[in-house]
Amino acid sequence: MPPASRPRATVIGAFVEGWRRVLRAPAITASLLTAALALGLPMGVTLRSILEPPDINDTGGPAAAESATDLLERVRGLVRPFMHELIGFGGTLTTSADWLEREAREPTVATPAVTYVALWLFLSGGILDRFARARPIRTAAFFAACGVYFVRFLRLAVLASLAYYILFLWIYPLLYVHLFPHLTASLAVNPNLLRAVFGVVFGLPLFLVSVVIDFAKVRAVVEDRHSMIGALAASIRFIRRRPLRVLALYVLNVLALLLVFRLWLQAMPGADTSAWSALFVTLLFLLARIWSRLAFMASEVAFFQGELAHRDYTAAPMPIWPDAPEVEALENLEGQRAEGRGQRSGMS
Repeated sequence: MPPASRPRATVIGAFVEGWRRVLRAPAITASLLTAALALGLPMGVTLRSILEPPDINDTGGPAAAESATDLLERVRGLVRPFMHELIGFGGTLTTSADWLEREAREPTVATPAVTYVALWLFLSGGILDRFARARPIRTAAFFAACGVYFVRFLRLAVLASLAYYILFLWIYPLLYVHLFPHLTASLAVNPNLLRAVFGVVFGLPLFLVSVVIDFAKVRAVVEDRHSMIGALAASIRFIRRRPLRVLALYVLNVLALLLVFRLWLQAMPGADTSAWSALFVTLLFLLARIWSRLAFMASEVAFFQGELAHRDYTAAPMPIWPDAPEVEALENLEGQRAEGRGQRSGMS
Protein backbone atom coordinates (compact mmCIF):
# COMPACT_ATOMS: atom_id res chain seq x y z
CA MET A 1 0.00 0.00 0.00
CA PRO A 2 1.45 3.42 -0.84
CA PRO A 3 2.23 5.66 2.12
CA ALA A 4 -0.23 8.35 1.02
CA SER A 5 -3.16 5.93 1.37
CA ARG A 6 -2.56 5.38 5.08
CA PRO A 7 -5.00 7.42 7.19
CA ARG A 8 -3.62 9.72 9.86
CA ALA A 9 -4.24 8.70 13.43
CA THR A 10 -6.95 10.39 15.44
CA VAL A 11 -6.54 10.93 19.17
CA ILE A 12 -9.32 8.50 20.02
CA GLY A 13 -8.02 6.05 17.43
CA ALA A 14 -4.50 6.17 18.88
CA PHE A 15 -5.87 5.71 22.40
CA VAL A 16 -7.91 2.67 21.39
CA GLU A 17 -5.07 1.27 19.30
CA GLY A 18 -2.75 1.61 22.28
CA TRP A 19 -5.04 -0.52 24.44
CA ARG A 20 -5.42 -3.03 21.61
CA ARG A 21 -1.66 -3.46 21.31
CA VAL A 22 -1.31 -3.86 25.08
CA LEU A 23 -4.00 -6.54 25.27
CA ARG A 24 -2.31 -8.39 22.41
CA ALA A 25 0.97 -8.55 24.35
CA PRO A 26 0.05 -10.76 27.33
CA ALA A 27 3.63 -11.89 27.91
CA ILE A 28 4.72 -8.33 28.74
CA THR A 29 1.78 -7.89 31.10
CA ALA A 30 2.44 -11.18 32.88
CA SER A 31 6.14 -10.42 33.28
CA LEU A 32 5.53 -6.96 34.73
CA LEU A 33 2.84 -8.27 37.08
CA THR A 34 5.20 -10.94 38.39
CA ALA A 35 7.96 -8.37 38.87
CA ALA A 36 5.58 -6.00 40.70
CA LEU A 37 4.54 -8.75 43.10
CA ALA A 38 8.11 -9.83 43.72
CA LEU A 39 9.32 -6.28 44.39
CA GLY A 40 6.31 -5.52 46.59
CA LEU A 41 6.98 -8.34 49.03
CA PRO A 42 9.74 -6.52 51.00
CA MET A 43 7.51 -3.50 51.60
CA GLY A 44 4.63 -5.77 52.58
CA VAL A 45 6.76 -7.53 55.17
CA THR A 46 7.93 -4.17 56.53
CA LEU A 47 4.40 -2.82 56.78
CA ARG A 48 3.24 -5.95 58.59
CA SER A 49 6.04 -5.64 61.13
CA ILE A 50 5.13 -1.99 61.71
CA LEU A 51 1.41 -2.63 62.02
CA GLU A 52 1.74 -5.50 64.50
CA PRO A 53 -0.44 -5.00 67.60
CA PRO A 54 1.29 -3.14 70.45
CA ASP A 55 2.31 -4.78 73.68
CA ILE A 56 -0.68 -5.93 75.70
CA ASN A 57 0.74 -4.20 78.80
CA ASP A 58 0.49 -0.78 77.08
CA THR A 59 -2.20 1.16 78.97
CA GLY A 60 -2.54 4.00 76.49
CA GLY A 61 -2.33 7.65 77.32
CA PRO A 62 -0.19 10.38 75.69
CA ALA A 63 2.64 7.97 75.01
CA ALA A 64 0.31 5.67 73.10
CA ALA A 65 -1.09 8.58 71.11
CA GLU A 66 2.41 9.74 70.27
CA SER A 67 3.31 6.19 69.26
CA ALA A 68 0.27 6.03 66.97
CA THR A 69 1.25 9.33 65.37
CA ASP A 70 4.78 8.12 64.76
CA LEU A 71 3.37 4.90 63.33
CA LEU A 72 1.16 6.81 60.91
CA GLU A 73 4.04 9.00 59.77
CA ARG A 74 6.28 6.00 59.26
CA VAL A 75 3.67 4.20 57.16
CA ARG A 76 3.19 7.34 55.06
CA GLY A 77 6.93 7.53 54.55
CA LEU A 78 6.98 3.96 53.33
CA VAL A 79 4.05 4.32 50.94
CA ARG A 80 4.83 7.81 49.63
CA PRO A 81 7.71 6.82 47.28
CA PHE A 82 5.32 4.55 45.36
CA MET A 83 2.45 7.02 45.03
CA HIS A 84 3.81 8.75 41.90
CA GLU A 85 4.14 5.35 40.27
CA LEU A 86 0.62 4.32 41.21
CA ILE A 87 -1.01 7.53 40.05
CA GLY A 88 1.22 8.06 37.04
CA PHE A 89 2.06 11.76 37.41
CA GLY A 90 5.68 12.59 36.77
CA GLY A 91 6.91 9.02 36.68
CA THR A 92 9.95 7.60 38.38
CA LEU A 93 12.00 10.78 38.23
CA THR A 94 9.57 12.63 40.49
CA THR A 95 10.01 9.90 43.06
CA SER A 96 13.76 10.37 42.80
CA ALA A 97 13.34 14.11 43.24
CA ASP A 98 11.14 13.46 46.28
CA TRP A 99 13.98 11.49 47.82
CA LEU A 100 16.58 14.15 47.08
CA GLU A 101 15.02 16.61 49.50
CA ARG A 102 14.48 14.14 52.36
CA GLU A 103 16.43 11.79 54.53
CA ALA A 104 17.45 8.33 53.35
CA ARG A 105 14.69 5.74 53.12
CA GLU A 106 14.61 2.40 54.85
CA PRO A 107 16.57 -0.22 52.87
CA THR A 108 13.55 -2.55 52.72
CA VAL A 109 11.70 0.14 50.75
CA ALA A 110 14.54 1.91 48.96
CA THR A 111 15.94 -1.29 47.46
CA PRO A 112 12.75 -2.49 45.71
CA ALA A 113 11.90 1.08 44.67
CA VAL A 114 15.29 1.62 43.03
CA THR A 115 15.04 -1.82 41.44
CA TYR A 116 11.59 -0.91 40.15
CA VAL A 117 12.92 2.28 38.54
CA ALA A 118 15.87 0.46 36.96
CA LEU A 119 13.63 -2.35 35.72
CA TRP A 120 11.24 0.04 33.98
CA LEU A 121 14.16 1.92 32.45
CA PHE A 122 15.65 -1.33 31.14
CA LEU A 123 12.38 -2.76 29.79
CA SER A 124 11.07 0.47 28.25
CA GLY A 125 13.09 0.08 25.05
CA GLY A 126 11.93 -3.47 24.43
CA ILE A 127 8.32 -2.61 25.29
CA LEU A 128 8.24 0.38 22.92
CA ASP A 129 9.89 -1.72 20.21
CA ARG A 130 7.24 -4.44 20.67
CA PHE A 131 4.40 -1.93 20.48
CA ALA A 132 5.91 -0.20 17.44
CA ARG A 133 6.08 -3.49 15.55
CA ALA A 134 2.52 -4.41 16.61
CA ARG A 135 3.35 -8.11 16.39
CA PRO A 136 4.94 -10.75 18.62
CA ILE A 137 8.73 -10.88 18.68
CA ARG A 138 11.15 -13.46 19.98
CA THR A 139 12.44 -13.26 23.54
CA ALA A 140 16.01 -12.79 22.30
CA ALA A 141 14.96 -9.90 20.06
CA PHE A 142 12.99 -8.29 22.91
CA PHE A 143 15.89 -8.33 25.37
CA ALA A 144 18.32 -7.27 22.65
CA ALA A 145 16.19 -4.14 22.15
CA CYS A 146 16.07 -3.64 25.94
CA GLY A 147 19.87 -3.71 26.12
CA VAL A 148 20.38 -1.38 23.16
CA TYR A 149 17.94 1.29 24.31
CA PHE A 150 18.83 0.99 28.01
CA VAL A 151 22.15 2.73 27.37
CA ARG A 152 20.47 5.42 25.27
CA PHE A 153 17.69 5.95 27.80
CA LEU A 154 20.31 6.34 30.53
CA ARG A 155 21.74 9.29 28.60
CA LEU A 156 18.21 10.64 28.16
CA ALA A 157 17.57 10.22 31.90
CA VAL A 158 20.57 12.41 32.68
CA LEU A 159 19.12 15.19 30.53
CA ALA A 160 15.65 14.69 31.97
CA SER A 161 16.97 14.74 35.54
CA LEU A 162 18.18 18.29 35.05
CA ALA A 163 14.67 19.43 34.16
CA TYR A 164 13.07 17.53 37.04
CA TYR A 165 15.73 18.80 39.42
CA ILE A 166 14.82 22.40 38.57
CA LEU A 167 11.09 21.67 38.83
CA PHE A 168 11.04 19.82 42.15
CA LEU A 169 13.95 21.36 44.02
CA TRP A 170 13.68 24.97 42.84
CA ILE A 171 10.26 25.81 41.44
CA TYR A 172 8.14 23.64 43.76
CA PRO A 173 9.72 25.01 47.00
CA LEU A 174 9.53 28.54 45.60
CA LEU A 175 5.79 28.24 45.00
CA TYR A 176 4.59 26.18 47.95
CA VAL A 177 7.21 26.79 50.66
CA HIS A 178 8.00 30.49 50.19
CA LEU A 179 5.27 32.21 48.13
CA PHE A 180 2.23 30.28 49.39
CA PRO A 181 2.56 31.13 53.12
CA HIS A 182 3.55 34.72 52.33
CA LEU A 183 0.61 35.39 49.99
CA THR A 184 -1.98 33.73 52.20
CA ALA A 185 -0.78 35.64 55.28
CA SER A 186 -0.16 39.12 53.84
CA LEU A 187 -2.81 39.39 51.10
CA ALA A 188 -5.54 37.24 52.67
CA VAL A 189 -5.84 35.20 49.46
CA ASN A 190 -8.11 32.17 49.46
CA PRO A 191 -5.73 29.22 50.08
CA ASN A 192 -7.71 26.84 47.89
CA LEU A 193 -7.75 29.28 44.97
CA LEU A 194 -4.05 30.02 45.34
CA ARG A 195 -3.27 26.30 45.56
CA ALA A 196 -5.19 25.73 42.32
CA VAL A 197 -3.31 28.54 40.57
CA PHE A 198 0.04 27.21 41.75
CA GLY A 199 -1.04 23.76 40.60
CA VAL A 200 -1.53 25.06 37.08
CA VAL A 201 1.72 27.05 37.17
CA PHE A 202 3.67 24.01 38.33
CA GLY A 203 1.70 21.42 36.37
CA LEU A 204 2.18 23.01 32.95
CA PRO A 205 6.00 22.73 32.83
CA LEU A 206 5.74 19.29 34.45
CA PHE A 207 3.42 18.18 31.64
CA LEU A 208 5.71 19.66 29.00
CA VAL A 209 8.79 17.92 30.37
CA SER A 210 6.96 14.61 30.73
CA VAL A 211 5.46 14.60 27.24
CA VAL A 212 8.71 15.73 25.58
CA ILE A 213 10.58 12.88 27.27
CA ASP A 214 7.87 10.38 26.31
CA PHE A 215 7.97 11.23 22.61
CA ALA A 216 11.77 11.44 22.68
CA LYS A 217 11.76 7.78 23.75
CA VAL A 218 9.22 6.95 21.04
CA ARG A 219 11.28 8.64 18.33
CA ALA A 220 14.48 7.05 19.62
CA VAL A 221 12.97 3.56 19.32
CA VAL A 222 10.82 3.88 16.20
CA GLU A 223 13.45 5.76 14.22
CA ASP A 224 16.44 4.03 15.86
CA ARG A 225 18.00 7.32 16.92
CA HIS A 226 21.40 7.19 18.60
CA SER A 227 21.58 10.82 19.75
CA MET A 228 19.26 11.59 22.66
CA ILE A 229 19.73 15.31 22.15
CA GLY A 230 18.50 14.81 18.59
CA ALA A 231 15.58 12.72 19.92
CA LEU A 232 14.62 15.52 22.32
CA ALA A 233 14.77 18.10 19.53
CA ALA A 234 12.69 15.87 17.26
CA SER A 235 10.18 15.35 20.07
CA ILE A 236 9.82 19.10 20.58
CA ARG A 237 9.26 19.62 16.84
CA PHE A 238 6.64 16.88 16.77
CA ILE A 239 4.73 18.33 19.74
CA ARG A 240 5.02 21.94 18.51
CA ARG A 241 3.22 21.09 15.24
CA ARG A 242 0.24 19.42 16.95
CA PRO A 243 0.11 20.67 20.60
CA LEU A 244 -3.65 20.36 21.12
CA ARG A 245 -3.85 16.79 19.84
CA VAL A 246 -0.86 15.73 21.94
CA LEU A 247 -2.48 17.37 24.97
CA ALA A 248 -5.78 15.59 24.27
CA LEU A 249 -4.03 12.20 24.06
CA TYR A 250 -2.13 12.90 27.27
CA VAL A 251 -5.33 13.90 29.08
CA LEU A 252 -7.10 10.74 27.92
CA ASN A 253 -4.32 8.58 29.28
CA VAL A 254 -4.20 10.48 32.58
CA LEU A 255 -7.98 10.10 32.95
CA ALA A 256 -7.60 6.36 32.44
CA LEU A 257 -4.94 6.27 35.16
CA LEU A 258 -7.11 8.30 37.53
CA LEU A 259 -10.09 6.04 36.84
CA VAL A 260 -8.03 2.99 37.80
CA PHE A 261 -6.87 4.68 40.99
CA ARG A 262 -10.41 5.83 41.82
CA LEU A 263 -11.75 2.30 41.41
CA TRP A 264 -8.97 1.09 43.69
CA LEU A 265 -10.02 3.57 46.39
CA GLN A 266 -13.59 2.30 46.09
CA ALA A 267 -12.68 -1.39 46.22
CA MET A 268 -9.67 -1.18 48.57
CA PRO A 269 -9.79 -4.11 51.00
CA GLY A 270 -10.70 -3.21 54.56
CA ALA A 271 -9.63 -4.65 57.87
CA ASP A 272 -12.48 -7.18 57.83
CA THR A 273 -11.78 -8.41 54.27
CA SER A 274 -10.63 -11.98 53.92
CA ALA A 275 -7.05 -12.60 52.81
CA TRP A 276 -8.06 -14.23 49.52
CA SER A 277 -10.48 -11.43 48.65
CA ALA A 278 -7.85 -8.80 49.44
CA LEU A 279 -5.30 -10.65 47.31
CA PHE A 280 -7.75 -10.90 44.40
CA VAL A 281 -8.66 -7.21 44.49
CA THR A 282 -4.99 -6.20 44.78
CA LEU A 283 -4.07 -8.34 41.78
CA LEU A 284 -6.86 -6.75 39.75
CA PHE A 285 -5.61 -3.29 40.67
CA LEU A 286 -2.01 -4.15 39.75
CA LEU A 287 -3.18 -5.62 36.45
CA ALA A 288 -5.26 -2.55 35.60
CA ARG A 289 -2.41 -0.24 36.67
CA ILE A 290 0.08 -2.08 34.45
CA TRP A 291 -2.33 -2.07 31.52
CA SER A 292 -3.00 1.65 31.86
CA ARG A 293 0.69 2.50 32.04
CA LEU A 294 1.51 0.28 29.05
CA ALA A 295 -1.41 1.77 27.12
CA PHE A 296 0.04 5.22 27.82
CA MET A 297 3.22 4.15 26.02
CA ALA A 298 1.48 2.22 23.23
CA SER A 299 -0.96 5.02 22.41
CA GLU A 300 1.92 7.48 22.02
CA VAL A 301 3.65 5.06 19.66
CA ALA A 302 0.46 4.55 17.65
CA PHE A 303 -0.18 8.31 17.48
CA PHE A 304 3.35 9.04 16.31
CA GLN A 305 3.24 6.32 13.68
CA GLY A 306 -0.14 7.51 12.45
CA GLU A 307 1.00 11.12 12.20
CA LEU A 308 4.22 10.35 10.31
CA ALA A 309 3.02 7.32 8.36
CA HIS A 310 3.96 9.05 5.10
CA ARG A 311 7.46 7.90 6.03
CA ASP A 312 7.68 4.16 5.64
CA TYR A 313 10.13 3.64 8.50
CA THR A 314 7.72 5.08 11.05
CA ALA A 315 4.62 3.26 9.84
CA ALA A 316 3.37 0.18 11.62
CA PRO A 317 3.78 -3.00 9.54
CA MET A 318 0.86 -3.93 7.33
CA PRO A 319 -0.86 -7.15 8.47
CA ILE A 320 0.00 -10.02 6.12
CA TRP A 321 -1.36 -13.51 6.72
CA PRO A 322 1.54 -15.96 6.60
CA ASP A 323 1.55 -18.80 4.11
CA ALA A 324 1.44 -22.41 5.24
CA PRO A 325 4.85 -24.01 5.89
CA GLU A 326 4.40 -26.22 2.80
CA VAL A 327 3.85 -23.19 0.58
CA GLU A 328 6.87 -21.39 2.03
CA ALA A 329 9.03 -24.52 1.52
CA LEU A 330 7.97 -24.77 -2.13
CA GLU A 331 8.72 -21.06 -2.66
CA ASN A 332 12.17 -21.49 -1.13
CA LEU A 333 12.81 -24.54 -3.35
CA GLU A 334 11.72 -22.64 -6.45
CA GLY A 335 14.01 -19.78 -5.49
CA GLN A 336 16.96 -22.14 -5.10
CA ARG A 337 16.23 -23.70 -8.51
CA ALA A 338 16.04 -20.27 -10.14
CA GLU A 339 19.32 -19.30 -8.54
CA GLY A 340 20.92 -22.54 -9.80
CA ARG A 341 19.67 -21.92 -13.35
CA GLY A 342 21.08 -18.41 -13.23
CA GLN A 343 24.48 -19.67 -12.17
CA ARG A 344 24.57 -22.30 -14.93
CA SER A 345 23.57 -19.76 -17.58
CA GLY A 346 26.29 -17.42 -16.35
CA MET A 347 28.93 -20.16 -16.63
CA SER A 348 27.84 -20.99 -20.17
